[in-house]
Amino acid sequence: MSETPALDQLERRVLVHFGELSLKGQNRPNYVQRLRTNVQQRLQAAGFEVPVRSAYDRLFVEAGVMPAADMERLLACLDEVPGISWYTPAWWIDRAQMGLETGMLELDLLDQAVQELAAPAWREGARFAIRVKRGNKGFPMRSIDLERHLGGVVLKNTDWSRVSLTEPDFRILLDVVNHGTYLYTERRKGMGGLPLGMTGRVLTLLSGGFDSPVAAWLMAKRGCEVDFIHFTANHMQQKQAESYKVARIVQRLSRVLGRTRLHLVPYTHFDLALMEQQVPYDLILFRRFMARCAQRLAADWGAQVLVTGDNLGQVASQTMENMVSMTRSVEIPVLRPLLTYEKEEIIDLSRRLALFETCKEPYKDCCALISHSPKTRSRHDKLEAIEARCFEDYNALIENSLAEATTLRYRYGQLEENE
Repeated sequence: MSETPALDQLERRVLVHFGELSLKGQNRPNYVQRLRTNVQQRLQAAGFEVPVRSAYDRLFVEAGVMPAADMERLLACLDEVPGISWYTPAWWIDRAQMGLETGMLELDLLDQAVQELAAPAWREGARFAIRVKRGNKGFPMRSIDLERHLGGVVLKNTDWSRVSLTEPDFRILLDVVNHGTYLYTERRKGMGGLPLGMTGRVLTLLSGGFDSPVAAWLMAKRGCEVDFIHFTANHMQQKQAESYKVARIVQRLSRVLGRTRLHLVPYTHFDLALMEQQVPYDLILFRRFMARCAQRLAADWGAQVLVTGDNLGQVASQTMENMVSMTRSVEIPVLRPLLTYEKEEIIDLSRRLALFETCKEPYKDCCALISHSPKTRSRHDKLEAIEARCFEDYNALIENSLAEATTLRYRYGQLEENE
């Protein structure tokens, strides 16, 4: 054996597993390739030029030699990629390093690596386990035999004296695959879901509160590419818009969403049209106006559905009747992923996404500016009659509003220059 520590002789990789992708049948290769591309792009955006490869039910990142702080930063990137079930830093033992190319199994390097992992992890009264998953059925030892052998190495050569296969305090895990063996000690839970870009594009009506950002994240977790539309009290110049609360929310979300756009639309034309008119149902009229503007933008941006942060009964505008009235104002489908969530569940998710502090900043939502006492029950036919009376040219109202919009583009947390 070389005097060089065994772990220093092994290649460093980050092992990435996916869950739902295994259920996708003939489409599975497309899902895997998309996830691989997403991982590669996310790491490149963070400054990591490392290969990402796929092998059956896993991806792996060839991490090479890097400082511990950089490895943690790389792992944090993977935590923000939809479609990953779990991931872990691992050591890779090539089949040639175990003598399998010559047909003579050699375990010295593996024994030493396991010993080096186990020794510093010992603490008084703790129990350990060695667990082997043998995907390569041609490997000359059964999983249980290799577990017993390596457990004996640890017991003989370290301070460990207690074993528990069901509730260990420390685990060493091995995945034996066709071309070698992965060796690791932990599994970090990923975001789960499906790879971004596999299930279409959506346009989210974004407010300044907790709900709609979380709704957008939930759609991204189901593989959707997500863009945003937000309505402002006045026209915003580019520089002013960049520091706007809603823009900072989208910038944070873009760490998960990859490329995303935020369209800031002034609602001054709508406001002027209703000025000095005693119009009931002004809030639901405004929500129908927002939906129609969003429908027009969705057609330009290739979005198939609209997404809102509506939560049934949470506020006056989100009664069943008002949701129906809003939905009937457009032809495009409207999805509401938070419809049955408790408020605390939504806030907990905002904390997980590191959005809580930004979302709780004081902000006067445009809906609150439109109406201080919104109607809770509305009917589509009655609202159509009001709209026909109050808005001389509804299409012009939409076009004029969209013409004054400002668009911000983000990519993995960074603002991009306008095209």
